Amino acid sequence: MEEARPGRDTAEQIEAIVALVKAGNREAYTSIIQRFEKPIYIYCYHLIKNREEAQDAVQEIFLKAYQEIHRYKRTVSFSAWLYKLAYHHNLNLLKKQKRRSKIALLYFKQKQEELTEHSPQPDSQIAQLLTYLTPEERHILLLKAVEQYNFEEIGQIMDCRPATVRKKYQRLRQKLLEQATIQKKAGGLFAQTNG
Repeated sequence: MEEARPGRDTAEQIEAIVALVKAGNREAYTSIIQRFEKPIYIYCYHLIKNREEAQDAVQEIFLKAYQEIHRYKRTVSFSAWLYKLAYHHNLNLLKKQKRRSKIALLYFKQKQEELTEHSPQPDSQIAQLLTYLTPEERHILLLKAVEQYNFEEIGQIMDCRPATVRKKYQRLRQKLLEQATIQKKAGGLFAQTNG
């Protein structure tokens, strides 16, 4: 079997696979996992910022999706439904992390900033910019810029109106632009020239 890649399966093919799974064909679920595992992992990793926890989250999301697949209705795409599960799962994880220990989180951020200072790479600079966003803003940015969902789909995933998502997206873009400008003026983020 050829490796499934994002954008390769049509919505109708995915719906047919979902129908097989709903009918009791467990093996068909493997196709869903192969199709969505990497994009869901990337989504989780960018939100959780930890490889192992992101891998665990992906497993938990696919397990929950399998257990809840009977609740899936074609009012939204299967992809949007799966990302909605991932969104809520990650929100719950972030809330638990916050409750566990704010001190540990501050320590982690301090160490991460120290590492960023010693190895200024474009990826770490982008990661530094993302730290200025709230978890909700990171969700919107990842769904729009990385996963390329439209505002209506993001609204379905996040249980809010598309106009609300569009406005929040505009605000977070402005926030990032302002922060990048501040960092550039301070000689930090993106101050180096390429070439």
